[in-house]
Amino acid sequence: MSQDRAAADGSPSDIAMTPDADSYRHARPLVMLGIGAILAYNVTSAAKEVYAGHVLQTADPFVLITLCFGLVVVVFQILHRLERGGSRVQPGPVPAASVLRLFIVMNLTTTGAWLGLYFALRYLEPAVAGGLSGGVGPLAVLLWRRWTGRPIGGDELLSGLGILAACLLLAWSATAGQGLVIDATPAQTLAGLASATAGGISATLASVWAKKLSGAGMSPVGIMAHRFYVLVALAAVLALVLGRFALPLPDLGGVVIIGLFGVAAPLYALQVGIKYCRIFHVNIIIGLCPLFTLGFQAFSAWVHWSGLTVLGVVMLVVSGYVGLFRIRRPSRVAAAGVEP
Repeated sequence: MSQDRAAADGSPSDIAMTPDADSYRHARPLVMLGIGAILAYNVTSAAKEVYAGHVLQTADPFVLITLCFGLVVVVFQILHRLERGGSRVQPGPVPAASVLRLFIVMNLTTTGAWLGLYFALRYLEPAVAGGLSGGVGPLAVLLWRRWTGRPIGGDELLSGLGILAACLLLAWSATAGQGLVIDATPAQTLAGLASATAGGISATLASVWAKKLSGAGMSPVGIMAHRFYVLVALAAVLALVLGRFALPLPDLGGVVIIGLFGVAAPLYALQVGIKYCRIFHVNIIIGLCPLFTLGFQAFSAWVHWSGLTVLGVVMLVVSGYVGLFRIRRPSRVAAAGVEP
């Protein structure tokens, strides 16, 4: 194995500092658990994007975010209190004194991620919004890694560029009118594209900081319990200032479905995946989410499959395979640690 590849995958010192795995033999099952958790996130998140996209045609995004994520905060606060030792920080690669700063940054990036996605779902078909939000992630990770002085593998770069090309094709399908969205003007479509892209970059940065918190000893439940304070507060304030609570509120059943099964459950699964997998692989798998979204769109009457959208999703799948192929190569470290 070359030194660059070893540095990209981790080092023995990284393993020793990580409580999740202390050798390749022990790390491999944890990595597979993480991959399975991310795939579970993809399925539940795809269903949520289609359902939330339908709800957002009549509901205000700020109100829906406030209600859904407020419910998520309450649920994970209860679970965090019940979790034995969930609030204790164990020694790890990230000093305990930095945990508060990490939580603040993760709250801010999480806010940008979800505001961007929910606005995009208002003006774009779910497969396009999901494709852009998830598709820009791998390239954003590579740019982050380059900025921090870490090496980039050739297959990783090829995968990231392929996913970027797929994202551009998805954007073209929307701007060319190939993707059908109810009452979306060209200006609204462009706003949706910008929101989805910004949300995807923010989500990538949030996953990097979530990985650091996991390395500091925080449990997935503990991270989720404190992740959405800024998002809920900002959405609530904006909804109040703009008078959106005076409008008809979303159906309570829809709020519960989106909050529990579209946000809480998939994000917990994603946090488990972040704990055991490298951030680049996490974002590669998330980039495949539009494949599941298109499947759920087949059962939705308000959107339809378009040729360019399907082609873009196929490109995402092929590029994702290129990026994930590295997991199958022998390595002393499969994924554990804080490296992105």
